[in-house]
Amino acid sequence: MLIHSYFFIIGTIIGSFLTLCIDRIDLGQSIIRPRSHCFTCHHLLRTYDLIPILSYCILNGKCRYCKQPFPPNSCLVELALGLLYLQISFVTYHPLSLTMNLLIATILIYLSLDDLTHTCVNVCLIGALGILGLLKHPSTINLLLAFFLLISIFSHFQFSNIVKGFGEADIELIFVFAILHGIQSLPAIIFFASLTCLSFTLIFQKIVPRQIPFIPYLAFGYFLLPF
Repeated sequence: MLIHSYFFIIGTIIGSFLTLCIDRIDLGQSIIRPRSHCFTCHHLLRTYDLIPILSYCILNGKCRYCKQPFPPNSCLVELALGLLYLQISFVTYHPLSLTMNLLIATILIYLSLDDLTHTCVNVCLIGALGILGLLKHPSTINLLLAFFLLISIFSHFQFSNIVKGFGEADIELIFVFAILHGIQSLPAIIFFASLTCLSFTLIFQKIVPRQIPFIPYLAFGYFLLPF
């Protein structure tokens, strides 16, 4: 049980770092400097202010120094990736498969955050996911899928641009899921993604943007399947 707790803690730490990357890149800042600080009062945050999930709860989601609220997205991402790491550690036993599954989960969470924030993603990361899938499940069909995926990513021809209703890189990510989980898994992933997206849109009509980022829903559908 101790080793599983370790994976949960590591997941929350990496989740915190991913949120920092998205925030800093959005502002055109380095992800290394300056040190973590409050965006309102610019006070440098201490180590005990940066403990994933715990610090947010203890401080009631507010800056210790200026009392302005922090957005909850960082805490939610920390919790989500921590739980994902915990789940993967329970169901994956081979060290190499464990490492690859953790890396895949991390990249998918980052792509989801990027799509939610900018409604566009780094397609090179999707290509990296395709390569990871091919290394994990080498086969002729997966090699062919990876070939078309890389053509779509690194050329002016992209499948997502010719399929109506999908956003940038959505189709490319579906290709990745076909490599990672088999073509037969795609109907379930797309069904869960569409159902979740529709439910969220109906419930939160006033806050849903006109251009809906679909990658987070696709990632959610993927995570519902067994690793």
